[in-house]
Amino acid sequence: MTVLIAILIFGYLVSSLLAWLNLRHLRTNIDSPLPETMATQFDQQKKLQMAEYTAAKTNLGYWSGLLSTTVIIFLFAGGIVTKLALWADALNVFPLLQGLAALLALLLIGYIAGTPASLYSDFKLEKKYGFSTITIKTWLGDQIKGLLVSGILMSLLFSGFYLFINWLGNWWWLAAWGLVVSFYFLMIFLSPVVLMPLFNKFVPLEDEELKNKILDMAKRADFPLAGVFQMDASKRSTHDNAFFTGMGKTRRIVFYDTMVKGYRHEELLSVMGHEIGHWKMKHIFKMILAVSLMSGILLLAASRILAHPWVYNAIGLGGLYGRIGFNGALIGVALYVVSILFEPVSLLISPLMNRMSRRHEYQSDAFSLKLGNPAADMKGALIKLSQKNLSNLFPHPLYVIFHYSHPPLLARLKAIDAAGKRL
Repeated sequence: MTVLIAILIFGYLVSSLLAWLNLRHLRTNIDSPLPETMATQFDQQKKLQMAEYTAAKTNLGYWSGLLSTTVIIFLFAGGIVTKLALWADALNVFPLLQGLAALLALLLIGYIAGTPASLYSDFKLEKKYGFSTITIKTWLGDQIKGLLVSGILMSLLFSGFYLFINWLGNWWWLAAWGLVVSFYFLMIFLSPVVLMPLFNKFVPLEDEELKNKILDMAKRADFPLAGVFQMDASKRSTHDNAFFTGMGKTRRIVFYDTMVKGYRHEELLSVMGHEIGHWKMKHIFKMILAVSLMSGILLLAASRILAHPWVYNAIGLGGLYGRIGFNGALIGVALYVVSILFEPVSLLISPLMNRMSRRHEYQSDAFSLKLGNPAADMKGALIKLSQKNLSNLFPHPLYVIFHYSHPPLLARLKAIDAAGKRL
């Protein structure tokens, strides 16, 4: 129990320290000069607003992290996990359903613990800075649909894990790894046409002139585009974004409707070229390969950890383990414990994944330039995106290493200039 609590506290402290360093670095560098191309978008008032927004999100992160960590510690130290395991074990259902009941109950408690922060963020913080447009009806609908979708997907994954544990013994992790990778590919394929439309409306890009320009670019780049869509993001937020999603016949590029309305065609084309670059240079598959490898290592580690009785003794379930072994409700609790233990581990390995992702972003920016998109248009889109989203212009280098999957704006603009000179 002491080891588990220590790991939880360590994870919270490391995250909080990184956030504090990041905020202090921003405040120290807030008056640093910016390139002339950014002067109009980031005057002193806008920079101060950006700093306030970053500080507000950081403070919310402190308190929401503290609440979540405290709740989890109480679940273990207060004997709630033990009681839930015994409750699930007493249910007159199949052992698989006992394990699923225990796991879903623990995850539901974690979800409830995170609800206050979610409400505050959407209806207080984001509204204060002019971002949130969500209504309570839409928010409640999102929560209900999210819970149902998460519950179904988690139930499917857990069922596979449970069967592999019972069939394969210590080798269950290998089959589970195959299941996770297959599930990941399936979600990439189905998400654009099954899951994402549950929350947002996707329609073909309405601007015909822009659509034809994009299709022409895709043809020149030999990019098999299944469609260009715009998403009704404005019913929840005024934040801007664009992304590449799907696989095969579901492959598509999506623009937020807020972005379509507020950017010039040339700026959107530079973003489109960037997204094409991700596909042409196989960044998606490289990331999938990296995530798959990492998941295999973590599952192997989980199988070794859960094979030792001390884990169950530590959380007050040694008696149940002695009676039923690694089975029934105990499997659900065990997988929950492993997920808690691995959260700090995920933070520690995030620099590797983020470094790879940032390198991909630089490469895709350069690819967009090679397609003929002027550097000025790409820089204009990125500056406008950062300005409208109040992105932190001066993140701490260490925070970037642990949390930034995309390069900071100033570094990215510098890299675009350098790539442009090489053409």
